[in-house]
Amino acid sequence: MLWDFEYFEPANITEAVSLLQKYGDEARVIAGGTDLLVDMKNEKIQPKFLVSIMKIPELKCIVEDGAELSIGAATTLAEIEESRLIKERYGLIHEAVKELGTVQVRNMATIGGNICNAIPSADLPPALVALDARLKIVGVNGERTLPLEEFFLGVRKTKLKNELLKEIVVRRPPERSGTAFIKLARTSEDLAIVNVAVRITLNKDNICEEARIVVGGGIGPTLLRSREAEKIIEGRRVDEEIINRAAEVTSQGFQCRRDSIRAPPEYKIEVGKVLVKRALMKALRRVNGEE
Repeated sequence: MLWDFEYFEPANITEAVSLLQKYGDEARVIAGGTDLLVDMKNEKIQPKFLVSIMKIPELKCIVEDGAELSIGAATTLAEIEESRLIKERYGLIHEAVKELGTVQVRNMATIGGNICNAIPSADLPPALVALDARLKIVGVNGERTLPLEEFFLGVRKTKLKNELLKEIVVRRPPERSGTAFIKLARTSEDLAIVNVAVRITLNKDNICEEARIVVGGGIGPTLLRSREAEKIIEGRRVDEEIINRAAEVTSQGFQCRRDSIRAPPEYKIEVGKVLVKRALMKALRRVNGEE
């Protein structure tokens, strides 16, 4: 197969955004290329222009400022996995990264690519949404900020408009918070059948002040944050009965496709319910220092 495209290596964000604006839908951003090059090889897409962002230093960072963590879009998954800061203070991200692909993939793939590819089975977006992640996006008209959960429009569809994802910002979990990430896949290297990220924050009286329940995998065209299930937990003392109700409500929001190659809808609904329950129970144990 003959690939015919022009390749650019902009030195900074301004140059990259200018190229994306100039070439529009005919251009694609490339970083690690673990998804893009496969799609090109399989002729799913045939971009005329590739804009590499791997030599833009502003896009490779892991920095904490106060109670917020910023991760540059071109930061590799291996760099995130190896970060002591993330492992100690943002364990939910560390758990999700460890579940993603192989060592070789994590050495090349970037956090921005995992997000912007907009595949519902991606592992990092559920974990990031559970930490209230925001995206900083740059275009020719300047920078804008968008909650990650509002970024996805469907399978491989996002709100980017000839723009560049600059960085991802998450807030550190409050005191007395427990988090958990659980993934079910056919193999350890495969995309998720279902993945779940949760966070529970309790007050001194063990009443839940804040909850996040986010599910990915093939349960719909995008990930699902179940606000209805979160309301069941918030304001209450969390126990197994409450968690069972929240898991049931979460699964009712699934929109599974029947043509999935990984599992039928009935299976995803049942296993998703179980994973939500397990994740919430694990997060609760972690709040109480039991795990």
